[in-house]
Amino acid sequence: MRIRRSRVGAAAALTAATALLAACAQEPPGAGDDGGDDGGPVELRLAWWGNDLRNELTQEAIDAFEEEHPNITVVPEFVDWGGYWDRMATSAAGGDMPDVVQMDEKYLRTYADQGSLADLSTYDTLSTDRIDPTVLPSGEVDGQLFGVVNAVNTFSVVANAGLLQQAGVEVPDDESWTWDELATMSQQVSDSGGGAVGLQYLGTGDSELQIWALQRGETLWTEDGQLGASRETLVSFWQYVLDLTESGAANPAATAQEQIASGQEASGTATNQAAFGVWWSNQYRALSASSGEELHLLRPPLSAAGGDRGTYNKPSMYWSVSAHSEHPEEAAMLVDFLVNSSEAGEILLAERGVPSNLDVREEITGSLDPEDQDVVSFLDEVSGEVGETPPLTPAGASDVEQLIQRLTFEVLFGEQTPEEAADAFLAEVDSMVGG
Repeated sequence: MRIRRSRVGAAAALTAATALLAACAQEPPGAGDDGGDDGGPVELRLAWWGNDLRNELTQEAIDAFEEEHPNITVVPEFVDWGGYWDRMATSAAGGDMPDVVQMDEKYLRTYADQGSLADLSTYDTLSTDRIDPTVLPSGEVDGQLFGVVNAVNTFSVVANAGLLQQAGVEVPDDESWTWDELATMSQQVSDSGGGAVGLQYLGTGDSELQIWALQRGETLWTEDGQLGASRETLVSFWQYVLDLTESGAANPAATAQEQIASGQEASGTATNQAAFGVWWSNQYRALSASSGEELHLLRPPLSAAGGDRGTYNKPSMYWSVSAHSEHPEEAAMLVDFLVNSSEAGEILLAERGVPSNLDVREEITGSLDPEDQDVVSFLDEVSGEVGETPPLTPAGASDVEQLIQRLTFEVLFGEQTPEEAADAFLAEVDSMVGG
């Protein structure tokens, strides 16, 4: 078994699409542009969400792009995650969306369906030849490419080696362990008297339910935008979460709520209060920095020995171009620079995740911090095991993560049974996606 180790020093809801947007036709390629990079003055607005580090690095990449294209001025627009989607909904409804926008899987289909995004496959100034083929199709809606994957990650479990050792528990063999074994190990940690809990929390997002469904031969969503997870799968998911919490193998519901509300840095993984935590691989570096301890990046458990792991390469985010940009060719050129340029790659490194461009990924690996190198190695190691990226979240269902989290806590606080939560989920999702 190969496990990566590192030790470092201590360290709102999307507005519904309006009839006006639904009626807006996408402008043809090249409409309103200056015929490419011909020297005429062009101003582009670039929008993203993120923290201070992301803002700083993205501005450096913008500076490099402007130096290469002196006729183009890029105006940055950045805000936190929640404020970003409120602003994006408002700008899209007013026909004033920035030229280039950072896009998330949960919202890509919604904005594509309402006619807000351009088909990127029509622009000669953008190449996708070296984008990881396992994730490139995930940016497509009905055969058109509305988002180019900027970076990738995969679902994982992060384990704290020190806490496991204190409890007399060995780091699991991540090639064969199961969810039952995770529960047993977590219980051993919680019962050891060391003050740590086995698992920080589970059931707080759609990613966990997606993996749970994939391991049972289902998908959370179907290609035609309907729910793909069965009632049986939903019930088993919430029953597992409830059993972990009631036994003490996972944090009490109130503690989990408090940690989630306080953000990643307050999580059990980051504060060394939990031996196991489920995370996306691109979160590993920040968790390691916060923890200051030896962390292990592991494959998620199996539903049963020899079963399907259900993992896939997930786009951490996309770059998209507004359908109503006055300079679509130049906007596509900016996207091309951000995803395909070695210079941009050396600036941005793995802050948004492991680069989707395979050449850039290889070029920058030597420049990465040890923790990001661990993530690249992990992705390389599991590359032969990942399946196809599951279908996009359908239009209208971008709030599904909040729904799952709400129902999880209703189960944990005894307000609903797993069966009742499954029925509520089925009904609310049906309302979201229109049956």
